Amino acid sequence: MSAPFALLTERAPGDWDDIFDRQAIEMSISHNMFIRGINAVYAQAPKIRDDQVQAFAFFCNSLLALIHHHHTIEEELLFPFFETKLGKDTMGGNVDQHHTFQAGLEDLEIYIKEVLAGTTAYVGDLVVKKLDSFAEELVKHLHEELPTIESSKMRAAFTIKDLQDLDAALGKRILKEVSLTTVLPLGLVLHDKSTAPEFPPLPKPILWAAQYGLWYLHSDAWAFGPCDAYGKLKPGFGNDV
Repeated sequence: MSAPFALLTERAPGDWDDIFDRQAIEMSISHNMFIRGINAVYAQAPKIRDDQVQAFAFFCNSLLALIHHHHTIEEELLFPFFETKLGKDTMGGNVDQHHTFQAGLEDLEIYIKEVLAGTTAYVGDLVVKKLDSFAEELVKHLHEELPTIESSKMRAAFTIKDLQDLDAALGKRILKEVSLTTVLPLGLVLHDKSTAPEFPPLPKPILWAAQYGLWYLHSDAWAFGPCDAYGKLKPGFGNDV
């Protein structure tokens, strides 16, 4: 398996409005967003001009931080919650897979932050080399994690209130820990809306603000995203597979 990496072939089955189905549906959408982003970095990293370095580094840093935070949230909040009803260590395999790519992900994060700070020169081939050290294991994990939270398991173990409480706790933590001025426009340019029109599940005024306001704060960085601000996949950004 090598870049460009294949996406999950289809969104997890079920009804978005069914909270039991939605756990896997959201995961399948987010995992494909990460894969599109990784493919976009691979496709563009060797071709970045000097005048594009800061914007591209901002895009890369935002993507890597999102992936890192996603897996931290899983280990600290989601997996412990699921194991209260599914059983101890039922999520252990997922955590083990995290360890196969975590060091490489963090190494690239450190390098990109140094580029952003101007303390290290940008070298596109080095970005690709660092991606090569972990991307295959990351994408393998993104493909294999989904069955661990598929709908029938959720429905058998949890109540609607259980999952509503989890969603509330997750939303509160996200609001506390991430910058919405970055995450909202980043989410727009990573998601192919033709695959899941209901995502992101934002009120129309907030979606409008993200597309017509927040996106422009770092429009030079979001231009490296695989989709435009309206969720239309762009050709030539590593996802023509």
